[in-house]
Amino acid sequence: MGKALKIVALAGLGAALAIVLGGFSASSKSSRAYPTGPVNLTMWWWGEQEAKGAKGWLAQTVKLYQKKHPNVTIKTVLQTTNGLIPAFKAAAAAKKGPDIQYFWPAIWTLEDAWAGNTRPVSDYIPKQELAHYLNSADNTFGGKVWTAGWYVQPSFPVLYRKDVLKKAGVAPPQNWTQLLAACDALNAKGITPLAAGISDGWFGGWLYSLIGAQGVKSVGDVLAAVTGKQKFTDPQHAAWWTRLQEMRDHGCWNKDINSVQLYQGQAVWARGKAAMTITAGSDVKKFVEQVGASKVGVMAMPKWGNGPYAGKLGQASQTLGITSWSKYPEVAADFIMFMHTPERLKAWFNATGAFPADDRFDARLIKLPQLKTLYALVRKGSPYIENFIPTELDAKANFAQSQLLLAGKTDAKQAAQATEKIAARIRRTNRDLIANFATWSKSYK
Repeated sequence: MGKALKIVALAGLGAALAIVLGGFSASSKSSRAYPTGPVNLTMWWWGEQEAKGAKGWLAQTVKLYQKKHPNVTIKTVLQTTNGLIPAFKAAAAAKKGPDIQYFWPAIWTLEDAWAGNTRPVSDYIPKQELAHYLNSADNTFGGKVWTAGWYVQPSFPVLYRKDVLKKAGVAPPQNWTQLLAACDALNAKGITPLAAGISDGWFGGWLYSLIGAQGVKSVGDVLAAVTGKQKFTDPQHAAWWTRLQEMRDHGCWNKDINSVQLYQGQAVWARGKAAMTITAGSDVKKFVEQVGASKVGVMAMPKWGNGPYAGKLGQASQTLGITSWSKYPEVAADFIMFMHTPERLKAWFNATGAFPADDRFDARLIKLPQLKTLYALVRKGSPYIENFIPTELDAKANFAQSQLLLAGKTDAKQAAQATEKIAARIRRTNRDLIANFATWSKSYK
């Protein structure tokens, strides 16, 4: 992973600000002067769904940038969760659409880089500036950094309601045995232990990382399974399905988990109808303010494994990339750098409660106890392993098999076998993709 979050003072950022404001002419790709004619950029983005307040912050940031550069107009389009990827695939096929595109990290970035849909940001953002952006290693391939971090996504904390657990006489579980016992005890009281929604699939990928990461020794193990050097039926990769089946059999989830979407499931917890839920780390502030600070606790998924990632929170950064068809890649890069200026970093955190993906963020701004806990967890976090498998495997195995298992239509052994079968087909039919994974894996030995 990229460097851990650092605590630094804003007072010492004058030099960094000078670098950012001078970034256009310092570009490693081009030293052209900033254009004086009309420049129109379009930015497709996502994030309000998991970092409430992002929309207002982005609108203000665009306004400030356009004031600084009156010849530039930036149109922003907020994408839906289910539409983000299909919309960009269609734009890439037409070579028409956004100049700046929002990407989830690692494979969600690199698949489009390999397809020629983006330009590496390291061609346009100076090395000394890009060095401050967190988790850039996830988005690096062929010696190039393909997208720039926007905000950190602690992936994904368990939120628990102190009031609900106290009323039931149940302590927050610290390990897997305690988690299953808590599920039994809460069910006996008529309380839903964990509220979630998986009808839209996404939560299956979360579960894979939260539970599955505890069985592997490294990202290298995950990449080895993708390329066929290991198998998804091997114990280190398959054991998480058994843990998920245990959760199902102990009634840990809301009975309608397969009928509701991700955010709908979280809302059940917010209404006090469940003891725990799992959320995007970038959205913790919203839930704490909605429920009440005195009622909410934050923790990582309880441990079942002994691997180096067990008991840790995943760490990744949501990112922005520059499309291959953009007429003004230098201006797009300059706007991304403007988003990282000290005032904008501070304003982002104040607006959203999400941590900027920049090591110049002043952690002294964190006042909410739950965010302090989250910050400590993410500083000691681990790679988020969902980001290191093919997106097709994620959707057809993790998403679909989790739905089937939680519905009681398959079991752990069958889910692992189905995962390996899908992976084997991808290895046979998409050799270019697997070759890229093999190259990528050399960075994670």
